Amino acid sequence: MTDVVFIGPSLPIDEVGRLLPDAVVLPPVAHGDLLRLDVVAGDRVLVIDGFFLQHPPVRHREILDLLDSGVTVAGAASMGALRAAELWSFGMRGVGEVFQLYRDGVVTGDDEVAVVHGPAEEGHRTLSEPLVNIRVQLRRAVAAGVLDDAEAALLLDAARELPFRRRSYRALERTAPPELAALVDRFVTWHRQDPWDAKGADARLLLSMAADDAPELCPAHAGDQPIDNLHTRFLDSWRSRFAGQSTGGHWVSDREAAAVLMLLHPEEPAWHRRVVLAGLAGVDIADPAAEERAYEVARERGLATVLPSEHDWLTDRERGLDDREAVLRVLVRAFGTTPHRSLALWMVAAPLRTPALLAAARQVAATAASLNETVVPRATGHRRPGSRLHFRTEVVDACFAALWGCDTDGLEAAAWDRGFVDLMAFRYAAEPLVAYVKAFGAPRLPEVAHPAPEDTLAGSAARVG
Repeated sequence: MTDVVFIGPSLPIDEVGRLLPDAVVLPPVAHGDLLRLDVVAGDRVLVIDGFFLQHPPVRHREILDLLDSGVTVAGAASMGALRAAELWSFGMRGVGEVFQLYRDGVVTGDDEVAVVHGPAEEGHRTLSEPLVNIRVQLRRAVAAGVLDDAEAALLLDAARELPFRRRSYRALERTAPPELAALVDRFVTWHRQDPWDAKGADARLLLSMAADDAPELCPAHAGDQPIDNLHTRFLDSWRSRFAGQSTGGHWVSDREAAAVLMLLHPEEPAWHRRVVLAGLAGVDIADPAAEERAYEVARERGLATVLPSEHDWLTDRERGLDDREAVLRVLVRAFGTTPHRSLALWMVAAPLRTPALLAAARQVAATAASLNETVVPRATGHRRPGSRLHFRTEVVDACFAALWGCDTDGLEAAAWDRGFVDLMAFRYAAEPLVAYVKAFGAPRLPEVAHPAPEDTLAGSAARVG
């Protein structure tokens, strides 16, 4: 079993190692981080801290995806407590007082757990006090007889008025109105004698419970609310963007690997055609009669009645095709392109998604990324850190038209035949590969292990000519 802990300002990293040895410790969680994890059913992901402003926060659907796969997800203290309170009914486990405050509706604002903190190199050192810590300390002060309920409510309101970046006990002293000065002094003096870090305490509790295999941290089960409608185009898009592997010193996402295979593998158009037509025909892609059956289905459903000269899916140079071939091309382009702007591996024909081909595609993408880092504008001879030169649209089009053996007027049809819905989607995927193609030409990607489909249209050049 693997334990993954997302931690930041709530607890020092060395305490994680002391409380839960052998855990994989990662920085505060952000959108996409859960999709990068190499975890399986039976593993545990413990979310304590997460980003709010510096990066987009972790999405609920990312957590539900892990729960649906049998991974235990538990939260406490900060972002973990917040997400657990929102998803506890679906099987995310919550621990500690902060979680209970959110779950019971006592606390509703995200800002109550927000803090300003230093960089990772400084251990995410906290530079402000979270409001939830002040709230819990006020409760403790009431229990200790230092304050009554009305006085605690007044001080909570005063602390809430402070922007979360400026919240601290010292700021509360400096900004309190004169009529509250004595009250604040009494509370803060007591606090300094008996300090309490609610978030830190909850984080330690979660890690200790994990170390003891506490039954409260059980996986999602039948007693939890079912997770319905999980797999949407949003989740697919996030997964293709964030999931992937490290290759050649670069993180290569599934989206980038898919782009390489769809754009640069010479067998992709033929296999794409076979997959689409076999799907429409309701037969296996190995069936040699797949194209004929697809044409019959099109005729039966009235999809073969439009003349080639009248169809927008065909180029001017394709108007002279015989009716059967024109219909098949229209079917591939009408039903084989996706409206999603984000590529995903499922868009690649299944025979091209072998481990060897995916590994080769990731290597091409990593090499392309390295090349892009070296490209600088001619006019200035330098670039800003973290940026790179992007190729103009006409350069992208000319590069791939030459690669595919077609003219630029037929480029959109060639892109359709590889699954891209339009030129915008094609250019978005193709631009990062231009430097590679200019430097090395077409990569030598492994061939598909079994015979390619009968190549009525072996490549994009034939399809647009």
